[in-house]
Amino acid sequence: MRRTAFWIVISLAAILFAQDPVVGPQVRIGNDALSNSSNETSASAVTSDGSEIVGGWNDYRTDGTIKSGFAVSSDFGSSWANVIVRPPVANQTTVEGDPMACHDPRTGTLWAGGMAFGGNGGIYVARKNVGSNTFQPSVMARISGSVDKGWMAAGPQPGNPNSTRMYITYNQGSIRSDNLGATWTSPVSLGSGIGFLPRVGPQGQLYVTYWDFSNGVMLRRSLDGGSTFGAPIRIATRMDVWSTEFNNIRFPGSYRVPPIHTMAVDPASGHLYVVYFDTTNIIGGNRNVDLYFVKSVNEGVTWTTPMRMPFRALNTVGDQFFPWLEVDDRGRLQLLYFDTQNTVQNDGSADGFLDQYYAYSDDGGSNWSKFRLTPQSFNARLDGRNSSTSFMGDYQGIGFGGRYVYPVYLSTITSQAEIYTNVIYDPVIWPASASVIRGEALAGNRASLNRNDDDRLVVRRGLTLNAQEAPVNVEMTANSLASPPASARIFVRSLASTANLEQRVEAFDLLDQEWETLDTRVATTSETVTDVAVPDPSRYFTPATGTIRYRVTYRAIGPTATALWTLSLDQAVVIAVP
Repeated sequence: MRRTAFWIVISLAAILFAQDPVVGPQVRIGNDALSNSSNETSASAVTSDGSEIVGGWNDYRTDGTIKSGFAVSSDFGSSWANVIVRPPVANQTTVEGDPMACHDPRTGTLWAGGMAFGGNGGIYVARKNVGSNTFQPSVMARISGSVDKGWMAAGPQPGNPNSTRMYITYNQGSIRSDNLGATWTSPVSLGSGIGFLPRVGPQGQLYVTYWDFSNGVMLRRSLDGGSTFGAPIRIATRMDVWSTEFNNIRFPGSYRVPPIHTMAVDPASGHLYVVYFDTTNIIGGNRNVDLYFVKSVNEGVTWTTPMRMPFRALNTVGDQFFPWLEVDDRGRLQLLYFDTQNTVQNDGSADGFLDQYYAYSDDGGSNWSKFRLTPQSFNARLDGRNSSTSFMGDYQGIGFGGRYVYPVYLSTITSQAEIYTNVIYDPVIWPASASVIRGEALAGNRASLNRNDDDRLVVRRGLTLNAQEAPVNVEMTANSLASPPASARIFVRSLASTANLEQRVEAFDLLDQEWETLDTRVATTSETVTDVAVPDPSRYFTPATGTIRYRVTYRAIGPTATALWTLSLDQAVVIAVP
């Protein structure tokens, strides 16, 4: 059976392919009947498919105490359960907060923790195993009455990819654990600063960024698993020197805004990315604060010139601040931040109307697409704390796994600061398998078909018995979570070494049990995108597994410049919307 399919050809010189994620509605995930207010969120996905997620926050209780609250979901964010994670009884205090969470990609284990301030308090960590909705009893990673703001990270030890080492970095230094958080070392000093954020590189490099209390966005590196650290490296120099009192003269409303930045590491390339906020200009007496982006491709030794991120026109009033950045295994940069520009307002006004935004980049931060997460602006003054000043920060969180992203943030839309998320779904499905059925693979593999990059699957023509057979045939499978999806497309980015070749995109029809041609065209010698709709996805996606079989074939339809012509495939993915 043959069908006519809709298709589009896009010249790469004209536009780079970008498939926007599906951004779900705002969903409240935190705060129970004993909560008055919340802030300082943290999040981390557990499983590689993104089905399990934990979000955390400072939870201001009705009894006057502060606790570390967490929400747990095991069904891709469809439902959430709230839990308070506390230190052991001997180390509990009336103020427990600064939540943090991390996960280990190797084992899927997640940890949540926080800080108990004063007395016999310190840093505590609780472990959650995959599939569990509860945390194990917490342990004290550091007993100290003077700890302040820590974050966690997990990754391989240098030179041992089959290992897991955890790190916590905070005002007293860096501590580590090699037994999944059961015991911890003494701190190794990181020097003076605040907001020490650890990230682990693909070879076990430990990167820690921080604010030096002056104009520096700084980095400390350890290449020996946290035993020693090199000298501080300056990532960027701020244009506006912020005071240590975090005074708020730059934003509408009344709340402190310490200039803490965020960093992420690409798990494949090892590239480092940092986003911070700084004053750019002053219009009508209002300071306008923007996000700035820098990156390093040599393990943090040198950094690019800061780029002002394009979220505000220079001749307009508005601020972006409190960013949080993650990079998934596809190389997509995921960003969450506050934005004031939807309401005309002056710095220091009693009311400060804010929004939460999500943005992503598929090209290493050169270009960004943004989405408003909050359905309406919320007033920072109405945070529920009944104080003369509000408390919006000092940071946020994003969890991710597979094709799912979970920004975890606060909003005061109910006249109380409560915790929300939006389930963000990336419909681009990478091939689960790829086989060269006919032809000789000269370079690349299945992973070459995932990203838009310089890694390509190069196939030289094979031998055929007749002219109707395709000398190049690459067959793939992809697995959609929804079977069948509401809509689906097959997206191919390719180029040929010579003219007069025909390209076909085909899918296996489960009802007719045969390959069906969805698109036929002349292949080009310049890189070209083919975007083919899959008609009636129920015919092509296996009900039990959501698997689709698809292939790309090439054959000569005229004289070619060489008998040994080749095809280069840069992407061959399925785009499926549940």
